[in-house]
Amino acid sequence: MPDLLTPRRRIALATLAAGLLVVVAPWIIDTYTASILARAFFVAIAALTVDVLWGYSGVLTFGQSAFFGIGAYALAMTFTHVGFDAEGIALAFGLAILVAGLVAALVGWLSFYHGSTPLYASVVSLVLPIVLVQLIYAGGETTGSSSGLVGFQTFDLEVETWFRLAGLATVAVAAAGYLLLHADAGRILAALRDNEARCSYIGINVERLRLGILVVCAIVAALAGLGHAALGGVAAPENASFVFGTQLVIMVALGGRGTLLGAVLGALGIE
Repeated sequence: MPDLLTPRRRIALATLAAGLLVVVAPWIIDTYTASILARAFFVAIAALTVDVLWGYSGVLTFGQSAFFGIGAYALAMTFTHVGFDAEGIALAFGLAILVAGLVAALVGWLSFYHGSTPLYASVVSLVLPIVLVQLIYAGGETTGSSSGLVGFQTFDLEVETWFRLAGLATVAVAAAGYLLLHADAGRILAALRDNEARCSYIGINVERLRLGILVVCAIVAALAGLGHAALGGVAAPENASFVFGTQLVIMVALGGRGTLLGAVLGALGIE
């Protein structure tokens, strides 16, 4: 008999099951655990972007923490200095997406020039969070300097609601990543990881492809950071630090590089 469970149907069933588990879990676990896991879900989304860049395109990056921090500070600075209203919410989301995309485009331009190597891109990614944290320290009252920004008005939601929002967002990002990476785009990324020279030889624009995937991953990580700051009501330099960037890499390594699910499990386990 033919296999009725095609890969797309399998991922659809797995996504449905995971989403149902996220919805039901707050009725089973205590509030404290739900709070910890809600924050961990946002971290898991950032870890997923590391897995896409490292596990599928072959670029080991320590810089996704910087984009996570950009999203967190976009929300915190907007709600602190502009206000918490419809315009402020729209501005926070817009800044997170725009700034993360522009910074990623600049970093990609510096990293993925013709003839560069993934090792060079990794070195550039080491510098990014260090520079960003120094800018935060130099920001004074605007960024809260070394103390960060706390106490700003944010979304007044119950912990269980945050758990479901963060959990469902993680499931959605993982499912979308799986579908993308197991389609033709994913095969191209795998080919790029395994033999960059041959990809260039057959006409694939390696630099543009890596730049594009970096920008997308940066925006996703920034939105995860925005959610993390909205949940906790805190944006701290640690959210953008090199240490946190290294922790994301460790999460992916422990969970299983190039698996997506491993990135989520690694993040939840460590957090």
